[in-house]
Amino acid sequence: MHAGGRSFKLNPSDRFILVVTHLFPYPPIRGVELRIFKLLRWLHSQGYKVVLVLSGELEKQDDSEELLALVRAIYSVQPAFRTRLGRRLPRLRALVWENFKPVIPALRRPLNDPDGVTIYQPILSNLGDGKKKRSLTSLKLAPLVAKLARKYKPVAVIAEYIFLTDCFALLMPGTLKIIDSLDVFSLKNQQVVRYGIEDPWACTKEEERAYLLRSDVVLAIQEKEARVLKEMIPEREVLTVGIDFEVHKFASNGNIASDSIAMVGSDNPMNVHGLRSFFAECWPEIKSAHPRAIVNVVGKVGSACRVEDASVNYFPRLDDLSAFYGQSRVVINPAIAGTGLKIKSVEALAHGKPLVAWPQGVEGLDYSGEAPYIKCESWKEFAAAVVRVLQSDQTAQSLSARARRFAKVKLDPETVYGPLRDCLQAHELAQSSNGRRHIA
Repeated sequence: MHAGGRSFKLNPSDRFILVVTHLFPYPPIRGVELRIFKLLRWLHSQGYKVVLVLSGELEKQDDSEELLALVRAIYSVQPAFRTRLGRRLPRLRALVWENFKPVIPALRRPLNDPDGVTIYQPILSNLGDGKKKRSLTSLKLAPLVAKLARKYKPVAVIAEYIFLTDCFALLMPGTLKIIDSLDVFSLKNQQVVRYGIEDPWACTKEEERAYLLRSDVVLAIQEKEARVLKEMIPEREVLTVGIDFEVHKFASNGNIASDSIAMVGSDNPMNVHGLRSFFAECWPEIKSAHPRAIVNVVGKVGSACRVEDASVNYFPRLDDLSAFYGQSRVVINPAIAGTGLKIKSVEALAHGKPLVAWPQGVEGLDYSGEAPYIKCESWKEFAAAVVRVLQSDQTAQSLSARARRFAKVKLDPETVYGPLRDCLQAHELAQSSNGRRHIA
């Protein structure tokens, strides 16, 4: 289904890239949405015509125009007719569908493309929630992506998350298939589940490897995970491509006369577990040592972690996060568990803020010289670090300066996307040499 886009003629010089995702990345609220949005923006800046393909239906119609400043067209998979009919006639659905559903598997046939190539066989899941993983895609996705690939002759097709790699199944040979992994899902058992946090996306190594082998190139969001993926799939090319951030022109120099502790986060289980633990294990000690301290919580995480305390403020959403960061003395990331790259930790450093976090909160933020953040191994350390930043201008200013230096070097788009740029250019050169780049 064509969901939106401006009419245009296909030009032989156009360089298209298909990006397939289950998330509508505008406005980018969660970290994953921000990562996808920034990737789209970078591709656009490099002259690529991006075609965005949603694996589910388009719900945010009002935001499509905003996103079309970066992408040439937006397509989405339309729900099955029975689903659309059931929404209109829920009572009929309840009467008919529940009786008809048991015979559906017997009526289904393998889905073939025009050349008789079947889609991928399902990958077995022994960890996490297999049903939820499968819900990110549908049998309609691969035919839609194949149809768009025949139309646009893209330089590459990029799948966001391993669970969308069904989209590669019907592509013509020679199409560059890239997985933007965003996470290493086989690490979740060790780095999330063992803390008592359920994670539906957890995978075994065998399961994750099977998904990854569907690609030609895999993007890791941070260097440690790149090493894990290279060991898991030595047959494939693995590139480290993180997230870019501009060092905000009003980035703090640490000289903020404020008692404000800031946390920004979505309501994912790791954030909820972390903030609840912070309030239970850490906040009383901070208040005792620094009675003027206040905590400002931004994002959906606050609704799941409310405490009766006049010194804690909740903001479901703020339009100007830069101003919020600018008025904060220290930023915390209390998530003790997690995988991938903690986007809100990166965002805090880009705003020149002193950051206090557990090791998982800064994993992948490699640096040279002095650390641009304070990494803690216990709640006692965590509380002491926050108090130190609140009470010492020298500590706050030093951390702020290191954060800005880190951001200028590590978060620059040229540095972040360099490996992907080189990969795409090499493939384009190979296509040109083989005479494959043309518009039918």
